[in-house]
Amino acid sequence: MRSALLLTISLSILYLCQPVYGQQVNLDYFINNALKNDPGIKQNVNQQQFYGLQAQLINAQNKAPQVNFTSDYLFVPYFGSDGKVISITKNPSSDAYGYDIGLTNGGTYATQLNVAIPLLNKRTINTLQAQNANQAAINANSKGQLEHDLRKNITDLYIQVYQAQQQEGYLELIIKQIKERKATVEALVKRGLLQQSDYLLLEIEQNTRESEMSQDKIIEVNAYNALKNAAVVTDTGMVRVEEPQIRLNTNPQAFYFKEKFRLDSLNLVIQQNVFNTKYRPTLAFAANGGMLASDFTNIPHNVGLEATLHLNVPIYDGRQRKINDGQSKIAQQSITYARDNFTIQQKNYLQSLQQQINLFNQNINFINQLIQKQDLLLRLDKEKLQNGQLSIIEYIKSIQDYVAAKQSLTAAKVQLLLLSNQYNYYNW
Repeated sequence: MRSALLLTISLSILYLCQPVYGQQVNLDYFINNALKNDPGIKQNVNQQQFYGLQAQLINAQNKAPQVNFTSDYLFVPYFGSDGKVISITKNPSSDAYGYDIGLTNGGTYATQLNVAIPLLNKRTINTLQAQNANQAAINANSKGQLEHDLRKNITDLYIQVYQAQQQEGYLELIIKQIKERKATVEALVKRGLLQQSDYLLLEIEQNTRESEMSQDKIIEVNAYNALKNAAVVTDTGMVRVEEPQIRLNTNPQAFYFKEKFRLDSLNLVIQQNVFNTKYRPTLAFAANGGMLASDFTNIPHNVGLEATLHLNVPIYDGRQRKINDGQSKIAQQSITYARDNFTIQQKNYLQSLQQQINLFNQNINFINQLIQKQDLLLRLDKEKLQNGQLSIIEYIKSIQDYVAAKQSLTAAKVQLLLLSNQYNYYNW
């Protein structure tokens, strides 16, 4: 009796330390928080802005004129020219030491405004923009996958919290019924119709169920903290969660995963096109104006302009283009293999999950029929116990059978929810 009393006191302290439940919330509450606050999704959104700026950068680099200002002063000293230790001159003596005057002109004075404009590169710009647009599409596709993965993960964690709270609910009901029966048994003991040990057996059963409920509360707290962290929820209080409503999705017209393989395949084609742009002839116009002189005294007369057209026609580079094309084809084959393999796996997953879902639905129907009969049996046993026509052992056995059936029902419902969530994850 002393150990039972200590256990009761310990459980009472544990219950008092439990967090107070706030309002009841549903699955959408956690999913919406996760989608709004998940760092991976936020990073993906930032990356999408990056591709928008990259489109502007491509135009700036390949269409807009490049203008810059330069100023240079080059001096070339000569040593021992005309008997001088060092001098800067355009006419050094033949025995002087220094750079060849024909190459240096004795120095350079330059101040220029330079302009460069690429020409005939529209196809190159279009190819680069196509590559950037495809990268943005891949990033957007990744965002959709991130959101889909997050919804599944949040739903799984939510189901675990729901399971713990459901188990607590029926344990509370059982404990309440046992407490009600204790008063009846105590009265029967006083009348000599039952023994003191019968009352003790009922107390032990109550303590057993209270111990189970304390364990469920620990499981609930851990499950809720995992859910709260995954959904980036800042609320500190516990909440009661509503029953998740998960219906099987109908088959989509096109599965989402195929878009990823399509974009990856297209990306290889575009990469090949970008590589091939270097084999196109290029034409560039450049001009500058300003001062360019080699004689400081003649600078006012050395102000002018200069313009050039530069044409580049690639001819041979060691068959790099063909080699790169071969590499691209190999990579395309790998993508095709991965796509075909995943297509088969997905079909098998969906068939297997559908079969399991059907079996669990049947199992739940059987368990519900069993629980209805056990509910009736408990009511009948209650009447027998009040009249002293039923032993405590038989009554406890009825309670244990009822608890086992309720646990089986909760486990089956939870498994059905998890399987349905898994089915919708692949059927997308």
